[in-house]
Amino acid sequence: MADYGREYDKIRAAGAELAAISVDTIEQASAMKRDLELPFQILCDTDRKTITAWNLVNHAEGDIAFPAAFIIDRDLRVRWRTAERTTARADPAQVCAIVTDLAAGRKTDAEGRSRAVWPGTMFLRAGLNALSRGFKSR
Repeated sequence: MADYGREYDKIRAAGAELAAISVDTIEQASAMKRDLELPFQILCDTDRKTITAWNLVNHAEGDIAFPAAFIIDRDLRVRWRTAERTTARADPAQVCAIVTDLAAGRKTDAEGRSRAVWPGTMFLRAGLNALSRGFKSR
């Protein structure tokens, strides 16, 4: 999510808004927002109604949500989406480019392509985020 935080200003400049949906409690989501210094809202879906409706429940990993990214226009039409595996994520720069193209009225033929996250990469990213933002204990 920190990667999306870095693209947030560009996404806003294109006239779009960014929000995350998490199955975490409000307290957990608030701590993550604070710890990662996320500039966008995290919406809590603790009863999993939203992720169930969008068929994003990952039963194999404790009913958490599969990572996914959606671009929804003002008419509430899904213009682009990618559902991912736990070890793959949509490239936030690609999502930002698609939002920019759509805002400018340009057609986009982009398919949702995830970038591979090699074993240990998420741990490394978490460590780098902690180093850049400071370690916090609860």
